[in-house]
This record gives sequence, C-alpha cells and structure tokens, in this order.
Amino acid sequence: MINDPLTVITLIPILVSLALLILPKLSPSAEGLARASRAISMGVSLGMLAITTMIFFGEIGNVDWSNYNSGYYLTNDSIALIPSIGVHWKVGADALSFPMIWLTTLLIPISMLVEWDAKKGHLFHPLILMMEGALIGVFVSLDMFVFYAFWELTLVPMFFLIMIWGGEDRKYASMKFFIYTFTASVIMLIGILVMYLYTPDVASSGSVTGHSFDMSVMISSTEFIPSEGLRHLVWLLLLIGFATKMPSVPVHTWLPDAHVQAPTAGSMLLAGVMLKMGAYGFLRIAVAAFPESTVVFIPLLIFLGMASLFYGAWVCMGQTNLKRMVAYSSVSHMGLIFLGIATMQPLGIAGALFMMFAHGIISPLLFAVAGAFKHHYHTLEIGSMRGIAHHSPWLSAHMMLGWMASLGLPLLAGFVAEVTILIAFWMSFGWLVLLPTLTLIITAVYYLTSMQKTIFESNDPHHGILPDTLHGEEPRDITWHENAGMIILGALTILFGILPFIFWDMMSEWSSGFLLETLVQAMQSEGVKP
Repeated sequence: MINDPLTVITLIPILVSLALLILPKLSPSAEGLARASRAISMGVSLGMLAITTMIFFGEIGNVDWSNYNSGYYLTNDSIALIPSIGVHWKVGADALSFPMIWLTTLLIPISMLVEWDAKKGHLFHPLILMMEGALIGVFVSLDMFVFYAFWELTLVPMFFLIMIWGGEDRKYASMKFFIYTFTASVIMLIGILVMYLYTPDVASSGSVTGHSFDMSVMISSTEFIPSEGLRHLVWLLLLIGFATKMPSVPVHTWLPDAHVQAPTAGSMLLAGVMLKMGAYGFLRIAVAAFPESTVVFIPLLIFLGMASLFYGAWVCMGQTNLKRMVAYSSVSHMGLIFLGIATMQPLGIAGALFMMFAHGIISPLLFAVAGAFKHHYHTLEIGSMRGIAHHSPWLSAHMMLGWMASLGLPLLAGFVAEVTILIAFWMSFGWLVLLPTLTLIITAVYYLTSMQKTIFESNDPHHGILPDTLHGEEPRDITWHENAGMIILGALTILFGILPFIFWDMMSEWSSGFLLETLVQAMQSEGVKP
C-alpha cells in the first residue's frame, strides 16, 4: 500500500463493493455480509479518506504538496494489461487531479452518512462504494484506455441509484442520463482513437498495433496528426464528450431530470464529483494535447461559458422545485469554469480549478438540504412551505449557509473561485467582465428569494405555514446523520473560504506551469498575447 497507494484507493472500493453485492446472492452462509454491508462500506470509504489525507500531509508517498513542482507523483511501475494494443495499468497524481481525488474520498462517506437509513441499504451503500473506485480511477489513470474504462464505469452505479432509489419519473431520468452521457462518451472515444492511431512505436506500444494508449505519449504525439483541420475536429469531439459531462449548454438537459429524480446521495456525488470529470478531462486531455486548437476556439469557450452561466441563472429565477433550481445553478457555475480556462491566465485557470473544488463541497450541501426538505416535508415546491425556521432550525441554518456560499459570499469557498475568475477575465477581456458579473447578481436574486420564501416568510411569528403534503403530521428537524453530514460540509465551506491556500497554492503552481509549458507557445503562434 505504501508503494502504490493510488492503486489501493482505486481498486479496493470496487472489489469490496462487488463482494458485498455478489457474495450474499451466491452463498446462503454469506447473508450476514449483506446485513453488515452498510458498516463495511462506510469503513472502507473512511479508510480511503484516511489514505488520501495521509498522502496530502506527506505521511504516505512523502510528497510535499506545499512545494509543488510539475509532473506526476505517486506513480507506479507500469503493468501491461493488454500488451497487444498497448494498454497498461499506470497511475499517478498531480495538483490537477489530487484535489479531486481527496474530494471524492471525502464525499463518499458523507453521502453514505446523509442517507444512512436508505432502503435496501445492503445494495445502496456498496453501489456508492463502487462509484468511489470508478471516480478515483478517472482521476488517477495515466493510460487513455483505462481512463475511458473508468469514465464509462461511473455510469453504471449512478444509473442503478437513480433507477432503483429515484423518484416517480426515475426510469425516464435514468435512461436519459445514460443515453446522453454514453452517446457523448462514444463521440469522445472517436477522438481518442484518432489520437491513438497517430502515436509512434514506443516501448509501451502494442505488439500487434504498434501504437500506445499511454496518456503522455498520446498527448505529445498529436503533432504527428498531419492536418490542422483534423486536429481541430478531434478537439471538438473531445469537447462534446467533456462538455456533456460538465454539463454545458446546450448539452445540459439530462442534468435537471437526473438530479430531481436521484436519491440524495446520488445527487451529492453527481454534482460534487461526477460533473467535475468533464472539466478535469478537458484540461488533462483536450487542452494539453491540442493547445493550438484551444487558443483558436477561445471564442467558443467564452460563448459556452456565458451561455451556461446566464441561461442556468435565468432559468433558476422561474423554478419552483428546489432540486431543479439547484441543478440549474450547477449548470450556471460550470459556465464559470469555461470562462476561467478561456482567460488563458494562470489566475483564471487556477480559479477554474478552485471552482471545481469549491462547488464540489457546496453543491453536495445544497442537495443534502433539498433531500432533507423532501424527506421531512414530502415536497420540493419552494412556495408550499413558509417559515421552516420555526420547525427545522438546523435545516434552515444549513440552507442559509449553502445558499450564501453558492451565491459567492466573502469568506466562503465559492467567493474565492468566483473573484479570481472575474479578475482574470478582466485582465484578458476588459469590460466584457460585466456580463458574468451581472449574471452573478441574478444568482443572488434567486437564492435570496427562495430563502426568504422558504425559511422566513410566515404570517405567524411563532409558527410556519405547513405544506399540504404533511397531511397533519408534526414537522420535524433533520436526523442526527443528516445533520452530521451537513455540518462537515458547512465547516469545510467556511474553512476553504478563510484558508483557501490549503489547496490554492498547488493549483496556482500547476496552472502557471501548465500555461508556460503547454499554452504560451500556442498563443504566440496564433497571435494571441500571453
């Protein structure tokens, strides 16, 4: 484990989850395993969080993240998986991937805790654990074939989480989620295969094909693609796959349905980590492999970013469903990531990375609040309940903190990401910064309006207006495990708002190195001032 911790945190959750799902069905003597699966899943997920936290502090791997240099850390000895076509098990982490790895290991046990009493828990919690291994696999893989395999594997547990534990329209939402994201992944695969066919014959190449899926080889070999038009086409194919996962307008319509129907833990992981796979893959592969194409299509990135930012915020203004509003707010915030990348500034790219991380903490808090609202009041309609602070003070407090963090209140994690992206956008595009700035004002309006209607607005100073869906039941506050999960997320939102340098420093160093090594030459060749 000490020598190859990334393999451990990737494969152990998948293997344990498969054992918990399969063994009780094969052997009657393993029925006790099903009863203990919830505790085993939580124990394994906490173990993975402990390992990644020890990696951060240098206890494992001896990595000094506070003095980050370019390159991958914690790499393993490459192991041939399919030598005939050049597929190897090769993992590593850098300042782009490690914050996402740590965030994944953090959110998995919290999502389990928030839905500790989920029905069919002996299946629910192992599926969450399988999600952990698949998500980490995306972030640590340095082989494009393995990367794509994990990319697709994330669809399987999420599909079943929505299909089995979702709301009334769960079948429609799960199928739409799968068809949208799988189709986009196939389009992305075409681009990957074109890159593969132009790799030279190196040590890691397949014995039959003479080409390699080694990510570093594929990224450095795009210069062998003879046509500039073909390079632009491959970049666009990759963009479709990654933008659909983020998601970006106009390929976003699967997200609101998936969020509204998904169980709380599914929504937390979907918004917290799964959407970030798109931004991660875009930077790791598309931008790194095709810097010239990225520079050429800066106007497209700005358009997609502004369209997502404005459209998501504007649609939120008219939403009455709490989960759907939070889902569209995620579309809006993902637009900021494209704008940060489009600045071609170290500050903007670092801001985009911090937005990925901060949104990965704030959005699970928002969906935990929405899920608790549904659980205790049996509705998600914003106007159906007024003055819940009288009956659910803890839920109200978490809602206020999450809403304020998402709209960008200073000293909370979201503010750091938003202000750095806006400053970088001003440095690159001047007064055009007014467009995203004014859109963020719309964000404040819909959050404050929904908060006023739900938490405070009541005709009675001592009693709220209860929804009809309670059918006379006495309203309750959130359970201990819901509260514990939200307290952790809320505390981290404040911590990374006050002390952002914990992860900001490594992100900033990576962004500066990435710009100098990858993008500056491309910008000069395209006549763009770096």
